[in-house]
Amino acid sequence: MPSGVEWACRFATEVCRDPEDAVSRWKSLSGRRAAGCIPIHIPEEILHAAGMLPVTVWGNEFVPYPPAGASPFGCSLAGGVVSAIRSGRWGEIDAWVFPSACDTFSGSFDSLLSPKDGRPRFPFVYPVPADAPGAAEELLDRVEDFREWAGRISGREVSEGALEKSVREYNRNRRAFALLEETMRESAGSFSGTEFLAFARSGMVLPKEAHTEILRAALSRSRTALRPVRAKVYLTGVMATPPVVEAIDAAEAAIVGNDLALGQRYYSGPTDEAGDMPLALTRRHLRREACSSLHGCGPTRPGTLFRKFFESGADRLLQLRIRPCETGSGQISDLADESRDRGIPFLCLDIDRDAGKGASAKARIASFLGRGE
Repeated sequence: MPSGVEWACRFATEVCRDPEDAVSRWKSLSGRRAAGCIPIHIPEEILHAAGMLPVTVWGNEFVPYPPAGASPFGCSLAGGVVSAIRSGRWGEIDAWVFPSACDTFSGSFDSLLSPKDGRPRFPFVYPVPADAPGAAEELLDRVEDFREWAGRISGREVSEGALEKSVREYNRNRRAFALLEETMRESAGSFSGTEFLAFARSGMVLPKEAHTEILRAALSRSRTALRPVRAKVYLTGVMATPPVVEAIDAAEAAIVGNDLALGQRYYSGPTDEAGDMPLALTRRHLRREACSSLHGCGPTRPGTLFRKFFESGADRLLQLRIRPCETGSGQISDLADESRDRGIPFLCLDIDRDAGKGASAKARIASFLGRGE
C-alpha cells in the first residue's frame, strides 16, 4: 500500500500526463461542464460556484501540432493552445475564457479559434494599469458579467452563498500550496523540481477540493532533504517545463522559490471571505503582486522579485522566458544588471512548448548550476 506522499505524487503525475482524461473522468462522474481558462488570473471561483471545472490550458499538454491558425508573431504558449484546440484536442472543454493577459489574446480570441468551433467564449478584459482611475469599477462590472455568463453556460445560478463557499475552498487550496512552497524554502531538497511542477500543474486541472487533499498528503513527508543540494534556485518567468525541472534535479539543485505564472503567481493571494464576493474578487486582483502583463507596473516588479529571492535563501536566479514574449522580455536586461551588481548568478533561458528537450538547454542549466562537464 503506497504512503500518502507516494499516492499524492503518483496521482498528480498521472493528471499531468493526461489532463484531458482527468477532465473527462470528472465530467463523467459529476455530469457537469468544464471551462478552459487561458492563463492567468481568471476569477475561477465564479466558475467553481457555477458547478463547472476550471481547467487552465498552457499549450504544451500534448504532442506538438503544427501551429495552424496561430499568429506567427505570438508566443509558443499561444501557438500551442490554438494548435491543440484546432487539432481536435480539449474536446472535453465546453466553454473558453480568454483574459487580456497579452497582445496575442487581447481582443483577438474569436479569430484564434476555428469558425466551426461554436463553444461559448468569454473575453475577460482587465483594466491596465490596475491603479488607473475607475479601474476598480470597470473590473467589478466585468466580474459581474462573468458571473452571469457562467450561470447561463452551466445552467446553475451563481448565488452569493455558492460564491462564498467557492472562495473559502480556493483559499484553503492557496494556503496548502503556500505550505508546500514554505517547505521547499525551509527544507531545500525535501521536494524535487519534478514533484513541484506536478503539484502546481495538477491543481489547474483537478477540482480544488481534490487538489487540496493531494497537497495535504504530500505535506506529510518529512522535511528532511531527500538528496544532496548543491545549489538553491529561484525561478522567475511564466512557466517551467518537465525537461527544465528534470535538468535542475539532475544537477542536484533545489527550487526554493518562484514567481512563475504556473506556480506562485497563480496560487498566491487570498480573497476576502467576508462582504460582497464579486467585490472581494475584484480587490484580490487589484492588490496582487506586480505582474507586467496585467498591472502595468514594470518598475516595481524587479524590486519585488529580488526581495522574494533573498527571502527564499536562493543562490541562483533562473529566468524562464517564453519566446517570443515581448511582455516577459522587457525587464531582462534590468534583472541581469541588478543580479551582476549584487553578485547573483543569473541565467535567462529561452523556452517554448518543447522547452529543454534539446541538449543545449540541458547543458546550459547544468553549467549554470555548477554541474557542467
